[in-house]
Amino acid sequence: MNFSFENGLVFEKNFAIDPGRANGFENVIITHAHADHVCLNSKSNFFFSRQTHSLIESRYEKVANAKAKEFKQKFSMPFGEISLHNSGHILGSSQVLVEGKEKTVAITSDFKLQDSLVQKKAEILPCDSLVIESTFGLPCYKFPERKAVYEEIAKWILDKTKKSFVVLAGYSLGKAQELTAVCTQLAGISPVVHESIFKNNKVYESFGVKLGDYLKLDHNLKDSNVLIMPPSLAKPELLNILEETLHKKIFSAFATGWQNRGNYSKIFPLSDHADFEQLLVYVKEAKPKQVFTMHGHSREFAGYVQRRLGIPARPLEESPQKSLQEFF
Repeated sequence: MNFSFENGLVFEKNFAIDPGRANGFENVIITHAHADHVCLNSKSNFFFSRQTHSLIESRYEKVANAKAKEFKQKFSMPFGEISLHNSGHILGSSQVLVEGKEKTVAITSDFKLQDSLVQKKAEILPCDSLVIESTFGLPCYKFPERKAVYEEIAKWILDKTKKSFVVLAGYSLGKAQELTAVCTQLAGISPVVHESIFKNNKVYESFGVKLGDYLKLDHNLKDSNVLIMPPSLAKPELLNILEETLHKKIFSAFATGWQNRGNYSKIFPLSDHADFEQLLVYVKEAKPKQVFTMHGHSREFAGYVQRRLGIPARPLEESPQKSLQEFF
């Protein structure tokens, strides 16, 4: 099995996973529907989960050659059997398992090992070679239990909305659905949500995810004391306008794994990625013979895997070698 890193992860030159550009590949896997993972064209065959397919067509455009799959459903390629498995990142997000004649390769893509209000945690895939996302691959990244963060968010919302208005910032796909559920299920408040969030909420609900009651933003801010928006729109200028319009003090919060507060009143440590300990747990339980790290602190995490777990590891993106065959 020839497996290389070149404009995405590529098998036998004609099958790519999350390539930076889809043109030139006969077959492409899209692991999830965040914009930086979605490159479409009219010629390639696109493989993804049913949920990811629905999100892509709701957010972007129709996919000409869509091959939507159930989790764990196997399909064949000349180099082996492929299956998609829940990664716990967002709705429909997938890990990729490639079972070849000589070795099994698992690619986590973005993942987390905590259940959320809207998403089950990732399944750990035993493998010979592991390609693992390492966004938060330093020991300083340790996220609290989600239940505790949810309770903190709900308590903060209830306190601030007694006399004020709350703006919650969360990425429109993934984090915003969690925030919607926190508001409705834990704080007992029906929030107003931005149009982009409303569309994604509806796709989540079409797959049985319960989010509760919420309102689409449409000149109706006085119908709730909470507004959920993408962080790209929750700028200080807008918050000032809201304060003048509503004649209420505005408190804002951002749900993110990053520690940069910016101009928000509050930061809640809520991430859709694995923290350092979750990354180590995944490697331990997958029991690979070789680990390749990707994204974020890939070099540092590879070093920790070698020192703490005694497993050969190296950052895939920084290596001068392109073919993984050269690593074995």
